[in-house]
Amino acid sequence: AGGGQVSTAADVYSFGVVLLEIFLRRRPTDDMFKDGLSIVKLTEISFPDRVMEIVDPQLVQELELCQETPTALKEKGVRSLLSMLNVGLSCTKPSPHERTNMHEVVAKLPE
Repeated sequence: AGGGQVSTAADVYSFGVVLLEIFLRRRPTDDMFKDGLSIVKLTEISFPDRVMEIVDPQLVQELELCQETPTALKEKGVRSLLSMLNVGLSCTKPSPHERTNMHEVVAKLPE
């Protein structure tokens, strides 16, 4: 994507960034992303153990409200969140050859 060339691999990268934007509720142009820190790098260093510290606070609140429901349902929500972030990370690998293709992305999306 950074090379300015249009390609399927660039589209996959962009899709991954959009996924991360949705769940972190931050734009890649956010002021916090400087000195080599990017939305991708932030997710990588936080995944999987510290993702709840970086995801959208409203989403975290929604998951916490699941405490009124069975624990299994809350755990499923957290697993789905981790799965989506993992898909985002697999789409944003530095090398286009390492990126997941969209057929694999569809197969990995949680139901």
